[in-house]
Amino acid sequence: EPEIGPPLLTPLSEDASLDAMPPWSVRISSNVLPEYALVIVRSNLWPGAYCFTTQGKIFQNVYIGFGHKHVAQNFTPLPLPFVEQDYPMGPEIMEMTDPTGAEEEQWRIDHLPKLPLDAEGEEEGEVEEE
Repeated sequence: EPEIGPPLLTPLSEDASLDAMPPWSVRISSNVLPEYALVIVRSNLWPGAYCFTTQGKIFQNVYIGFGHKHVAQNFTPLPLPFVEQDYPMGPEIMEMTDPTGAEEEQWRIDHLPKLPLDAEGEEEGEVEEE
């Protein structure tokens, strides 16, 4: 269903007021050089809505806001919850430096399978020379 607003060129004085605050704030950008000053009209109902004009017939509307109407009561959103851990951080997932080639070779030599000894204390496969 289409919205029906006020007719075009309705005076600002007929806009609905916000509690004790007027719906629009009007000010001049500079009093130093009035011939170059801008008139700035700011909406108090929609923070971020502005209209500015010069002494000529040039005007511009701009909106720089979040799309929320003015709220008399201050609203502060609840803080976000803490980020939960996916899994416990243990030594099995911690990064370590890789061993050098010499360290790997020493580990391989240290972990070679031991050959079983004979009853006389000699290793199998060795033949006694006489």
